[in-house]
Amino acid sequence: MVIGDRKVVLKAGVCLLLLLLIAPYVSASVDSTSIPASKDPNAIDNPELISAFKLHTAYLGQGQEARMDSVISYIDNISGGTGTSNLEQIEDDYLVIASSIPLMTTNAEITRARDDMRVQTQLFSEDTKAQLVMFNGSTDDMRANIATSEQAANSTITNFTDSLWLAKDSARLTIFNTDSQQRALLLLSLDRQGIDTTLARNISDQIDAQRASLQDSLTNNSADSLVTVNTGIRMLNRQFRKTVEDSQAAMAIELKRQALMAMK
Repeated sequence: MVIGDRKVVLKAGVCLLLLLLIAPYVSASVDSTSIPASKDPNAIDNPELISAFKLHTAYLGQGQEARMDSVISYIDNISGGTGTSNLEQIEDDYLVIASSIPLMTTNAEITRARDDMRVQTQLFSEDTKAQLVMFNGSTDDMRANIATSEQAANSTITNFTDSLWLAKDSARLTIFNTDSQQRALLLLSLDRQGIDTTLARNISDQIDAQRASLQDSLTNNSADSLVTVNTGIRMLNRQFRKTVEDSQAAMAIELKRQALMAMK
């Protein structure tokens, strides 16, 4: 194959990928089998195709983030702050996956990540339905909030290269830093409430200690290493949340006990 032919195949491949990515959101009647595929077996992992795949995924991811944030805000309002813990964890898992994609270099890796993102989206949807029922929420009101958030999010995207933070190599570190700050604020709040945070703080310190491993994965552009680090952090995050919930429950029981003792 001559160089000119390779350029034609590459351009055709880019167009094909974009059509395959966008078509499901535009028209269900498009027949992708009518579009000739590249004969180059490695075309699907061409850097230009992978770049387009990443940008499209980042765009979808940021839209989903806006929707999740809106749902969490609504559930937080109707539940008095008691119904969002699981939703927040699911969103964090979703964003960890999405923010790891910039380091991936193959179609297979990104496709697996997108499948994992869809799983988290389904879990989020199921938990949202449960919270709406539990706290007598309004689906219509929630959808109105989501529409407003989507419009606001879309207005911030002027171009893919500069506006999609999830497409940047630093996205995973951004999520890590945000989570660390949120844990610190939560622990400070618990301290002020008189809740014992010794164990939770120890787990939080273990999570923060993973920063070096995370940075190494990013510096070395190692998607496999990043997956391993993410798995460890995810387990620690769950331990942290469970510990916080147990400590809050213990404090609630103690306050009730003290109230009963005062009544005697």
